[in-house]
Amino acid sequence: MMIASKAARLATSAALAALISTTVVLAGCTASPPESTTVDPVAPTASLSTPPSTSPEPLESDVAADAETELRAQLLYLIEEEKLAHDVYTVLGDTWGGNVFVNIAASETTHQEAVAALLPDYGLTDPRVNEVGLFQDASLQTLYDQLIAEGMRSRDDAIDVGVLIEQTDIADLTEALDDAPDDVAVVLERLLAGSQNHLAAFERQA
Repeated sequence: MMIASKAARLATSAALAALISTTVVLAGCTASPPESTTVDPVAPTASLSTPPSTSPEPLESDVAADAETELRAQLLYLIEEEKLAHDVYTVLGDTWGGNVFVNIAASETTHQEAVAALLPDYGLTDPRVNEVGLFQDASLQTLYDQLIAEGMRSRDDAIDVGVLIEQTDIADLTEALDDAPDDVAVVLERLLAGSQNHLAAFERQA
């Protein structure tokens, strides 16, 4: 359905108000009309209708470009999210010991490399920093600092941190799978299965 723009509606309202005002003034006038009046047969009459305006539909190429941009952003975030899991488990494993942290940290390295293999195909540079605990994404840097602070309180808190990380990974991977192209979907499904196994391992420790 075609709908007039706000500006067009305001212009139409103003024209109606002016027309009503003029009619009221003329109706209350007591002066005698002139003996003769000349009407210009070709004088234009005011139109109260304004052609509706519409916003152009987005081009198919624009939609595709937006989807590609979103996918690139997801991949950059996911690889650093996997690094976050690896780095947190490495630090907590060094602090509290236990095979669960060591084994899952090694698995997170494999997850990172699986995402890293996709980056060249989408023209992306690997954003990872080699140093443990450093991230390009500011939100992940903040999250890492919070998780380490919580996990250092006790071993039970460290296990709870592991559960939280894996639950978050599962939610993010599930969302990313919704519109993922086939090559990306294959990798994300592997990561999702791994995160589900990790979550079960941490829950057994609780």
